[in-house]
Amino acid sequence: MSNIILKDPNEQGSVVVIALMILVVLTLLGIMATRTSSIDIRIAANEISYKKNFYVAEAGVFREALEIGRGSYPVTNISQAYDLADQDSLLPNPPGGTLPGSDPVHKFSGIAYNFVVKYEGYYLPPTGYSVIHFSRYDYTVDVDTPAPDTVKVASRYYKIGPKASE
Repeated sequence: MSNIILKDPNEQGSVVVIALMILVVLTLLGIMATRTSSIDIRIAANEISYKKNFYVAEAGVFREALEIGRGSYPVTNISQAYDLADQDSLLPNPPGGTLPGSDPVHKFSGIAYNFVVKYEGYYLPPTGYSVIHFSRYDYTVDVDTPAPDTVKVASRYYKIGPKASE
């Protein structure tokens, strides 16, 4: 007894074609996965750089606010808004000296930052303070880090002091 196998001419090589199609699909999936992971690595690197510069800018804001509180940037005209200081017009010897552990050049983690301290004027004090005896003196501090990853942090501070004479 013998079996005769008849080959249909249309089915010759169909297994090879299907295997090649599967290999092409798997290759495309591998290429897409590699591209996605390399893009994710670039995004993570940018995020690290951005966070570092954000922390530098934020530290700069806190430092300049502390300098305002220490009286390092004296206000000479309380009735008018003007720039008190920036990185180009620093006082050579601030009245209170430099902060402990800080560089006279305004840096954080070795990165210099640009800043502008601006006096905004005086206003009514917040609740709990006598309007007759006290005024609120407002300041803005804008800090930005150098390129290529520029981050800008802006904040507003106030000090309570004796009533402003008009």
